[in-house]
Amino acid sequence: MSVRAIDHFNAEDYRAALLAFEERWHTERSDFLRALIQLSNAMNQLRLGLVSGPQRNLTSAYALLEDYLPQHEGMDIAAVRDYIAQLLELIPENTAQGDVVWATVPRLCLSVGTQTSQGEL
Repeated sequence: MSVRAIDHFNAEDYRAALLAFEERWHTERSDFLRALIQLSNAMNQLRLGLVSGPQRNLTSAYALLEDYLPQHEGMDIAAVRDYIAQLLELIPENTAQGDVVWATVPRLCLSVGTQTSQGEL
């Protein structure tokens, strides 16, 4: 697992996390990494006030992670999927309208080898 990518994600530097996950993905193409890239991208887009792209990315990441339950590479995938489900509930049904207030978005702290925790950073 890319510790650098996880550190960026936990620092809410989602663009840098996406790029770090992509570096590994270029040599090791897996749906697991693709899902983490999509999650990072969705978080970055939500912070920018977008909703359509994040909804697509989160829906895809949720599905891609199913094959990696309950844990993969020391990461609690069930907790990550629960978090993604929470984010999807925040996005309005009609994604062409509305927005998600960034301050109301729960944060996820990714970790490897220990339980993934959720909470505001």
